[in-house]
Amino acid sequence: MEVDKEEFLKEFGRDYGYPNGPRSIDEIRATEFKRLDQNGLVYLDHAGATLYSELQMEAIFKDLNSRVYGNPHSQSEASSATLEIVREARQQVLDYCNASPKDYKCIFTSGATAALKLIGEAFPWNHESNFMYTMENHNSVLGIREYALSQGAAAFAVDIESPVHHDGIKVSLHPVQRRYEAEFMEGEPMGDAYNLFAFPSECNFSGFRFSLELVKLIKDNSERILGGSQFCKGSWMVLIDAAKGCATQPPDLSKYPADFVVISFYKLFGYPTGLGALIVRNDAAKILKKNYFSGGTVAASFADVDFVKRRESVEELFEDGTISFLSIASMCHGFKILNSLTAPRICRHTASLTMYVEKMLLALRHENGAKVCMIYKSHASKVLCCESGSILSFNLKRPDGSWFGYREVEKLASLSGIQLRTGCFCNPGACAKYLGLSHLDLLSNLEAGHVCWDDNDIIQGKPTGAVRVSFGYMSTYEDAKKFIDFITRSFVSTPNKSANGNLFRPRSIPFSSDGQEKRHSSAGYYLKSITIFPIKSCGGFSVESWPLSSAGLQHDREWLLKSLTGEILTQKKVPEMCFISTSIDLNQGLMLVESPRCKAKLKINLRTDSYPCAKEEIELHAKRFEVQHCENDVNLWFSNAVGRPCTLLRCSSSKGYVCRNENRAMSMCRDVESRLSFANEAQFLLISEESISDLNNRLSQNVQKGTHGTSLQVNPMRFRPNLVISGGEPYAEDGWRSLKIGNKSFTSLGGCNRCQMINFVHRSGQVQRSNEPLATLATYRRVKGKILFGILLRYENSDKTGLLTDSCLQVGQEVNPDSEKGYTKYKE
Repeated sequence: MEVDKEEFLKEFGRDYGYPNGPRSIDEIRATEFKRLDQNGLVYLDHAGATLYSELQMEAIFKDLNSRVYGNPHSQSEASSATLEIVREARQQVLDYCNASPKDYKCIFTSGATAALKLIGEAFPWNHESNFMYTMENHNSVLGIREYALSQGAAAFAVDIESPVHHDGIKVSLHPVQRRYEAEFMEGEPMGDAYNLFAFPSECNFSGFRFSLELVKLIKDNSERILGGSQFCKGSWMVLIDAAKGCATQPPDLSKYPADFVVISFYKLFGYPTGLGALIVRNDAAKILKKNYFSGGTVAASFADVDFVKRRESVEELFEDGTISFLSIASMCHGFKILNSLTAPRICRHTASLTMYVEKMLLALRHENGAKVCMIYKSHASKVLCCESGSILSFNLKRPDGSWFGYREVEKLASLSGIQLRTGCFCNPGACAKYLGLSHLDLLSNLEAGHVCWDDNDIIQGKPTGAVRVSFGYMSTYEDAKKFIDFITRSFVSTPNKSANGNLFRPRSIPFSSDGQEKRHSSAGYYLKSITIFPIKSCGGFSVESWPLSSAGLQHDREWLLKSLTGEILTQKKVPEMCFISTSIDLNQGLMLVESPRCKAKLKINLRTDSYPCAKEEIELHAKRFEVQHCENDVNLWFSNAVGRPCTLLRCSSSKGYVCRNENRAMSMCRDVESRLSFANEAQFLLISEESISDLNNRLSQNVQKGTHGTSLQVNPMRFRPNLVISGGEPYAEDGWRSLKIGNKSFTSLGGCNRCQMINFVHRSGQVQRSNEPLATLATYRRVKGKILFGILLRYENSDKTGLLTDSCLQVGQEVNPDSEKGYTKYKE
């Protein structure tokens, strides 16, 4: 056994791996999760969704293939059998939370979110009601606020803290929200007021586990806890969001009698998805008021008279329509796994991995002694918090104290086969709290264009979210170790390498003794190839010479495909687009398009007046374009070629685009001054043959080191460049600020940020995905979260109107660069 694992087991061996369980963790992984090792994956997003066991799925399929389940709203034998399965499933859920069926009922929903929505809709809000919730709550809990405020109730967030000198809790109220100031006649009776307090059993951002003692404290001592304020009036009911925490520590409702508990089953055992439950205390169920009725929820109703008699059973009253009975029948196979391992063992196992990773991350140091990792963790007392959870959220710092963007971490992790999650995890309160983001920060980020799930991970020097790793019952030490090794390898600077996010390379521009640059010999570089890509993300064609326009190479990226839903189609979404080949005959004024899925070759007239359809404006990468629609027969051809309905759009030659002023910093557009067609960032992409050769050498070395199974060599066209040059040294183009090709002038806009698209391999009519060459490029071409290869260019010309007279590029022309003085390090 390796030394590192021996050290780990000395510290955590009593809890790790189910030492007294029916099976060890190594047996579980070898027999039930073979697909992880077969695909080289490390899965660390169990807070998002845990993994189903292969044996679990085999048992489900065997069950469904051997039994007949009918609609439980029927009276047949098959339906009766289904009703019995559903009854057993309800009991399993109650047993898991140690809830007596005398006190609680289990209502099946389409998920935890649907269960929370049910509570919000049916809760008896009035103007004296209060909705109180901890800052650490998922958006699905915060959404209940809409129901409360719309009925005149007050809503407010709270921070729950421990007093310094004695046990108990202190509640700090955030500003009270009230949407309407309800007006009531003097002396009008109000009746009873019900209040609702919501908290998660485990925060899905930080892993903070609230003590379930909060249930009793709020229900029995609300007046003392809330300091005798106006919010003490009425009865307090407690909601526990156990969607995350239930996987490792289900609430014991016999000890902590919460009124509502919501559960999501795919977070417990991976499958089925689209199924959750609301566990409701019988007394609490009586106060819920439901308006809508549906199939299965009524005893009788009249179609032409305002009359309905609802069913009395709590489950039947709140389960609208036919429940997902096949998914419910699958639950028993998941619970069988959890019950065999037991929640306490799973809790100790996952906690051991969490504490190990936390310890290792906190120990990481850059070569200058600076800490690498900032972990977001609460240090509350035991009154508030139970033992460590299964989540760790953090951000990483460079040696100079600046932040690595979380999207950079996620991107590189994916290339290493590590699946994790980044952002705020739909928990805005915890995110703002732990990251120290004020309301002003959040509004400023929003105005700057930042929304959930985008790539804007650092704004004004502050992270907008975090990196999260989370463990499940099948996670192993090896998963944790591979993750730590990845962080160390990719983000920790040592005397032999830099991890500050800057790209270093040997000096490729000779320097004179006085420090001034020398120009390469004009014979050193020449234009090796020219390629035009008329339709965005489709195949291109190479030429010996080609005319220039004010938007770049004439007709380059002048067309694109759009789905009927308005989505712009690219190879990232539809990799098969690479098999659509194009060519243009300027003399005949035709574009020819071919596809292996279409028998006929398509001919498209280049004349702008041949597009009879109406024009419209579309937005792409924060730019607006005026476009022309093609005829229906053309759209039908492309629909067959890509296997989905779509339309072909052409960028109008008369208008081009208007780049929006607002949110310009968030746009992909690098060249905001020139006219562009549908290119993402700039008019031209240039790469050098020598840079490709160096990359291929590195890929070959990786094979020799054993990091690749088979030899991999990439062709320049993998990067879809317009221009390929030859001569000089690898990556010399990084330092060019401008260049001339023949007598045409171009300005460098910096390196091109590469994405997963360069990892698509086209073989025998199939598109295969790999991690290369992006993974290798990431080891030496990273610049502040970007993986750069090739440079973007802008054509400098005085005629901005359209096609330039007697202006073209030709293969073989000399390339004369003008480099940055004193260049030693790449700059964006």
